[in-house]
Amino acid sequence: MARPRKAAPNLPSHIDHSHLPVGIYWDSTGRGRWYIRVPHEEGLGSRTKTVAGPTARMSDLHAIMEARQGEAQRGTVAFVIDRHAESLAFAQLKPSTQEGYRDYARAIKAYPLKNGTTLGEAAVDRLTPGFIRRLIDVIAQGRPGIKRDDPAVPGYPTKANHWLRYLRRVFGWAREHDHVTTNPATGIKQVKEKGDHRMPTVDVFRMVQMYAKECSARGPRAKGAVPPYIWAAMELAYQARLRGIEVLTLTDAHVDGEVLRTNRRKGSRNNLVRKGAETEEAISMLQARRAAIWERKGGVIPIRAEGRYLFVSEDGERLTEDGWQTAWGRMMRNAVKDGVLRQDERFGLHSLKHRGVTDTKGDKKIASGHKTDAMMHVYDHSLPIVESASPAYSAGANAPSDS
Repeated sequence: MARPRKAAPNLPSHIDHSHLPVGIYWDSTGRGRWYIRVPHEEGLGSRTKTVAGPTARMSDLHAIMEARQGEAQRGTVAFVIDRHAESLAFAQLKPSTQEGYRDYARAIKAYPLKNGTTLGEAAVDRLTPGFIRRLIDVIAQGRPGIKRDDPAVPGYPTKANHWLRYLRRVFGWAREHDHVTTNPATGIKQVKEKGDHRMPTVDVFRMVQMYAKECSARGPRAKGAVPPYIWAAMELAYQARLRGIEVLTLTDAHVDGEVLRTNRRKGSRNNLVRKGAETEEAISMLQARRAAIWERKGGVIPIRAEGRYLFVSEDGERLTEDGWQTAWGRMMRNAVKDGVLRQDERFGLHSLKHRGVTDTKGDKKIASGHKTDAMMHVYDHSLPIVESASPAYSAGANAPSDS
């Protein structure tokens, strides 16, 4: 028979300790909070996580634990995101859009808040436009690292605008279906996206890629080790002029034969890219790594080439965008710390599409898949060599007149 729980001396008077749900605890040190124990991110035992303040009712505490054990609590950000993903409106979206929304949903639900909870646990009707404004600004601007174990986070204006549009859509759908009564994202203006593409120089790009390759050879548990798919992704993004999501969703169907068939988004035209030695090396490494993981896991190997993704995580499933961002961010921070590049030289995978288009010889519009010259010029940063306004003339010749 389990030993009965004892009441803390400073337990709120409106709480009957004998009816508390299992797994939730009152901080008796005087901080006035309800907390739970969660596994530490680095596998070092467990850590405490605040889930409620001293004014929480018994029903609130039970709802919190029920939400953590299964379905999200009704009215929370996670709840409306999950309901939207099950809706007809979501089903009618293009598969590529659905995939992007799922990536947003995972990141938004796990986004940490200052009170120790996550954005997914927050009640939509308690969020204010000011909260959404601050959230979008923090993502767009980034934040400096104050503590040693709290590294600086760069700003991502484009990501901030993606999140804002997604939240506005989801909250609006939830309001129409009586899941919530407000849409706190309505009227929030998008941030100005930087014209700075952060395209690395060729030397910096290749230095960072070599660094990633060297780190991937250290072994999965060694200090500073990174997954080998990082250097391969850099090569494919550069050589085929692909966006990050286009790289991560490549399958055997795209790389079978002597050419790489692109899977471009946002209305860009697909094309066939001739494989060079670097591209072949990257693809072969990815396929060999995937085969080793699948053999070790003993799972079912997809028969169709379209189902065999080149980029897989250690469990053999397709590498998610969150998983990629975690690995990429860790590699970039280590590269700065080890003096491979400066903080202001950091770049993302998408920046390598800029590098690839800029370095392309011949018709860049066809190579990049863009339908308009305007879009192609966004990625082409090469400077053409032109003649001067007036051709040089020899001494004694007549100077050009204004007529």
